[in-house]
Amino acid sequence: MCLIQHLKNFWRLSRPLNVFIAMLTILVAAFISPQFHLNYKLYLAILISGLMTAGANIINDIYDIEIDRINKPNRPLPSGKVTVKEAWIYFTLSYSGAIVLSYFCGRAMFAIAFVIGLLLIVYSMRLKRTVLWGNLTVSLATAVAFIYGALAVEDWQSGIIPAVFAFLFHLGREIIKDMQDLEGDVQHQSITFPARFGVRTSVLLVNFVFVLLIVLTFLPYIQNIYNDVYLWVVTLGVDLVLISVSLFLWFKNDRITLGRISHLLKLDMLVGLAAIYLGS
Repeated sequence: MCLIQHLKNFWRLSRPLNVFIAMLTILVAAFISPQFHLNYKLYLAILISGLMTAGANIINDIYDIEIDRINKPNRPLPSGKVTVKEAWIYFTLSYSGAIVLSYFCGRAMFAIAFVIGLLLIVYSMRLKRTVLWGNLTVSLATAVAFIYGALAVEDWQSGIIPAVFAFLFHLGREIIKDMQDLEGDVQHQSITFPARFGVRTSVLLVNFVFVLLIVLTFLPYIQNIYNDVYLWVVTLGVDLVLISVSLFLWFKNDRITLGRISHLLKLDMLVGLAAIYLGS
């Protein structure tokens, strides 16, 4: 197989939008710090985040291949466009590249990359098919990205607020994704939260998480940490979306609708990043 074909396969498996958002998160996390400055650690952190995200998506697809034959048959692995052997090679190159690069960023950034990388492997192997532990793992990994980006400019504290927001946002979205995958998860005995407690209880939990997040988004403005632009963007671009999703889930939660909601929330991550960027 030629190099171009391998690159195409890697592109399909890596979920490019996820990779882009992960890399942008690092940049925004560094930018909002009063100590922001361009340096080699920041450049490496952006690459590390992209490679780690790509690798995490690939190994997730490897372990989910049978479930995806039901839930997402058009994905590269279940459709046969990419072999499992090829996927393992892409994963190994991505993860090893991320870990090697993190070594040149200092002990703290190396340790974070190593631990988060290990957690995401365990997530794909085991935690994804448990009640909430998988959701919490992914949410933690995405939240830590803000700490990682801020750490690249020697100011990890400035990443705490957006990290909390990211944790709650992704926790709600991950539960929605589990609701979407309920049929395949049940058939393969994956005991996710919706599989254990049902759709209505899952919707209630998503509502609770999103309401908590909405309340917390006002605190940085009240405390004069973020400015008026942040308030307008986060209120109209994020909070309003979360309210709409929370209400809509009670009336329509079929698989297709849940997939659209999940994609909408993924795009809304960009709005959230814009709110933090413009409001800092």
